[in-house]
Amino acid sequence: MPPPVDMPTVCPVIVGRAPYLGALDDHLNAACAGRGQTVVVAGEAGVGKSRLMAEARMQAAARGMGVLVARCFEPDRVLPYAPLMELLRAHLAEQSGESGVRDVASIPSELAHLRPDAAHLRPEASPVAALDPAQEQRHLVQAWVRFVAGLATARPMLVVVEDVHWADDASLDALLALARRLAAHPLLLVLTYRSDELTPNLRHLLAQLDRERLASELLLPRLSPADVDAMLRAIFDQPQPIRADFLEAIYELTDGNPFFIEEVIRALVAAGDIYRTGARWERRALAQLRIPRSVQDAVLRHSQQLSPAADQVLRLAAVAGRFFDFDVLAALTGQDEGALLGSVRELIGAQLVVEESAERFAFRHALTRQAIYAGLLTRERRALHQAIAETIARLHAANPEPYLADLAYHFAEGEAWEQALAYGERAGTQALALFAPRAAVEHFNRAIEAAAHLATEPAAQLRRARGWALATLGDFDGAHADFQAVLARARAESDRPAEWQALLDLGNLWAGQDYARAGEYFDQALALARALDTPPILAETLTRLGDWYLNRERPDEAERCLQDALAIFEQTGDRHGVARTVDLLGTVSDIAGDIALMRRRYERAAALFRALGDRQALSSTLATMIIPGGAYIFETVALPPHVPAAETLRLGEESIALARETGWRAGEAYAAGTLAMHFAAYGEYGRALDAAGDGLAIAREIEHREWMTACEWTHGMILTDLLVPARAHAHFRRANALGRTSGSRHWRHVTAGSLAENHVALGDLAAAAAILAAVAPDLPMRTLGQRRIWTARAKLALARGDAAAALDVVDRLIASAVGRTGEHDIPLLALLGSECLVALDRYEEAVEPLRAAVRVATERGLLPLRWRSYLALARVSAACGDAAGAAEQYRSARTIVEQLAATLPDGALHDEFLAHAAALLPAERDRAARSDGSTLTRREREVAMLVAHHLSNRDIADRLSIGERTVETHVGNILGKLGFASRLEIATWAVASGQGSDLV
Repeated sequence: MPPPVDMPTVCPVIVGRAPYLGALDDHLNAACAGRGQTVVVAGEAGVGKSRLMAEARMQAAARGMGVLVARCFEPDRVLPYAPLMELLRAHLAEQSGESGVRDVASIPSELAHLRPDAAHLRPEASPVAALDPAQEQRHLVQAWVRFVAGLATARPMLVVVEDVHWADDASLDALLALARRLAAHPLLLVLTYRSDELTPNLRHLLAQLDRERLASELLLPRLSPADVDAMLRAIFDQPQPIRADFLEAIYELTDGNPFFIEEVIRALVAAGDIYRTGARWERRALAQLRIPRSVQDAVLRHSQQLSPAADQVLRLAAVAGRFFDFDVLAALTGQDEGALLGSVRELIGAQLVVEESAERFAFRHALTRQAIYAGLLTRERRALHQAIAETIARLHAANPEPYLADLAYHFAEGEAWEQALAYGERAGTQALALFAPRAAVEHFNRAIEAAAHLATEPAAQLRRARGWALATLGDFDGAHADFQAVLARARAESDRPAEWQALLDLGNLWAGQDYARAGEYFDQALALARALDTPPILAETLTRLGDWYLNRERPDEAERCLQDALAIFEQTGDRHGVARTVDLLGTVSDIAGDIALMRRRYERAAALFRALGDRQALSSTLATMIIPGGAYIFETVALPPHVPAAETLRLGEESIALARETGWRAGEAYAAGTLAMHFAAYGEYGRALDAAGDGLAIAREIEHREWMTACEWTHGMILTDLLVPARAHAHFRRANALGRTSGSRHWRHVTAGSLAENHVALGDLAAAAAILAAVAPDLPMRTLGQRRIWTARAKLALARGDAAAALDVVDRLIASAVGRTGEHDIPLLALLGSECLVALDRYEEAVEPLRAAVRVATERGLLPLRWRSYLALARVSAACGDAAGAAEQYRSARTIVEQLAATLPDGALHDEFLAHAAALLPAERDRAARSDGSTLTRREREVAMLVAHHLSNRDIADRLSIGERTVETHVGNILGKLGFASRLEIATWAVASGQGSDLV
């Protein structure tokens, strides 16, 4: 076992409390402005009140406020004025030297006598005359209020009193008096208390604060699962999301209580269940999470005072589970209702149990229940589990469906194997129907274990159901083992329908890993389906085969298969079959680049899935619908009718939510990847990178190669957009390697084309050529992947100086695009074509396509496309002599670049993007100062003229009869003097300023 690691398990950042920090920030501002206020912060033990107060103290100190803090402790309930004395002590501890003497002198004598140290510092203080207790209390309270208010005259103050549920009555009266007097003082009073430990006097204080409108209350809830994920990532310094099974286990056990989370992690690290290997954190399989000693201690203290009857109920309840029914406890204990209510009331008073409803109770925390359960003997637990299961079965014999999960669990833990097998299978099937795959796997595991104890083979359907639940969770190996076992059994028993189903299941499973292997299984399934001559079986097979053809870039065959399947489903009235087939036909249109038809088909499929209540299928359909025209994957095809970004984003958020609700990890990865493309198309680069990272982390976790490919590729495309091809290179290489191994020709071509384009951007033309040479030279231009390859070929030809060949490819891509409605409705190709036309000195022809690209980008809000279109148009405008137009277009591009950079939280990436963009955009101040070229020598102006005619340094040297190195020096001087970054800018300036017309 790896040795335990000594590591801090306190979360280094505060998580899930932004609204509460914001509220405190507002209250501190108000106090600094002279508007005194009281804030009450409530929440259960461990929920983070003290951590919030630590943040508040730092905020106050940053404003230059004075800060006094007191904490109440349990023994303070019988110690008069304990928090007041603590505040006084804290104040005195801060003072030193002459100023300290002055502050001590300002302490009212009534308070000085509260502390011996203060009285010692004020020997001249006159003894206070004896008063009756009520008068003395009033005097003390008044003195206390005067003292605190006096502190706030020097500078604004924050006074915090924590855990006032343990404060004595006199202190609560003093705090109420202060709350009534501080409105006119620059002072913020914050009181914290445990909402589960209210005393009568604290209730009275809170009621008075409410009645007199003296305080605002912040009630801290437990953390959400997303917050727990963020907390664990911060503790382990881990950028990617926490594995779903571990996150769920921690959340279920701790209920999102921050203290419990830290304590559980501490216990796991101390035991070596979580350990570090190199730079990574690893963990062992957690059969059962360990209970921290601090929790065991707390539970022991709370339970020690229980009566024997209440202790018996507590043990039964711990075996029953986190939640337990009153009727079940009554049947098990034999107590009458009054006696049992008395026992339960004891448990509530001991803060171990809470009331959920009249019939149902729950442990206050799952850790509380777990600690009690861990204290029972194994034999004791087994007997109690069996008794509970039999009681539930007897009480609910008429309608056991709502209790299947409980019955399966308790019969398995009670080792009643026959009942465990029966109820485990039923509970697992129910969980699958409710889209709870992880729960389904647990129930199926219990059922299969029960079958092993009974020395019987579990039903094939049980293994198949567990296989699909495992596949949904991304456990490929586990699912594969189950499906193979079903196939072997079907063949052994000559059950041909079962064999067909197993082949189809294996094909579907392999489709996420290796399309070649998937095809082998689909071919076998199709042959068997035709032999069986059963229309529904044939239709199902044709559907799966059509999906396979899609990823092999054979859209025509895919269309035929799916249309045949659709006809059968419609004839047989199979609504779900119709919905799935229409959805796949949408994907045919997707791969073939007909986005308008794709959208119509997906809209129909989404409506069908909604009607059927198929949330997983709906999630996938919506995820594809959110990819806007002009997004990376659709760059090479005609734009469809525009759908507003807000509408597609709403669908994307629904898609993610549906995948999470149904526990579908692969679907969540896919939806995150498509959301990344959505955000990137609109220039929200920070959100795009986050979504791509989340999708990639999930895909890696479940080893889903196709979505790993897609997310790596998307990440590379975003970084290319940000002008950092060197950063993008590793993503493209990984995407290409995954695309090749997956067997999907679609992804193989998409990633190969993008990797080749990346090599061109990096100047490695030989590497780009090698990649493209591996692809058939007569590849069609039909699918998205094929068109990406041809786009890369055009960019390579342009980089090699063969602009005519590049333009020919662009023209053929435009002509072959499906669904074109106008001459210039493929903006990417308009930009690429304009580069070719500029290189061929055909400036005028480039203007209209670029203007159309600007219009489209503006209408649709596609900021990245818009700034690139402005940049290209500015260069062409300058080359055509429109200097004013070029300047305006450069300004527009620069403005958008600044907007885009503002979306990047990564400082280094933000700066790189701005720097690279600045190299492409002439600096306005330099241009204004130097655009007349007056600083250039006569020879430099001659060189600039020849650069404007696209002559190389060698050609210029021959024309001017000087050395090539001398030409290089002149070009460098020109760039420096004019503040330019490229030869194209020199050429643009020369033409716009009329220098180029002087050429002989």
